[in-house]
Amino acid sequence: MKPISYEKRLDIRLGVNIGCMILSMILFAIVLGSESLAFLQPMYTGSLVGLFFASLALFLRNKKLKKNPENMRKMELLETDERNVLILRVSYTIFTYVSIGILYISMLISGFFSQTVYYTLETLLCADLVIILFIRKVIGKMY
Repeated sequence: MKPISYEKRLDIRLGVNIGCMILSMILFAIVLGSESLAFLQPMYTGSLVGLFFASLALFLRNKKLKKNPENMRKMELLETDERNVLILRVSYTIFTYVSIGILYISMLISGFFSQTVYYTLETLLCADLVIILFIRKVIGKMY
């Protein structure tokens, strides 16, 4: 597998940041503009404003990084250092197992209170497990 250059990765990140900002603005406009969705305004206002500003901050950081080749090289070394990559992979693996365990326990407990929440969490757990299986198959074929 040919690795993507760091500059190309920054370009992809900038595109994702712009996409998230646009998505948050569109959804925010839909929620604020619709009377039938008024019940969603308190919940979505904070989430969408948070998404917009987090994406904006990351966009500005990556744009600034792209303009400074020396800092870009430093960040590239930090991201591609074998020790840091190993730490990141192990952290993600542990996080995946812990979050699936928490989701499973939450699903079992929620069954005492609401069937809807139980089935929603069960569906989410199944979807997570299918996605993990799919990702492992894809990554296994790449390497």
